[in-house]
Amino acid sequence: MDHLIKKLEKSKSINDIVTKFTLIVDENQLVHGALFFIPVENRDYKVMIPAPYHEILIADVLPTYKKILNHKEALLLK
Repeated sequence: MDHLIKKLEKSKSINDIVTKFTLIVDENQLVHGALFFIPVENRDYKVMIPAPYHEILIADVLPTYKKILNHKEALLLK
């Protein structure tokens, strides 16, 4: 995660607003969290914030990359 934060700080896009994300919903329409796509150097990194923590992040204003990556429940997916 620190490596990704350093790359975003270097490109000065750490404080950009998230533009791509999706909710993770199962076949019973139960929401399990949100998956955020963070573009860095021709690659999209996927960061998941599990439920119910994702609700606060996307409630009023979309979060910045910094807020997502520094969230204590954030999971970087490969």
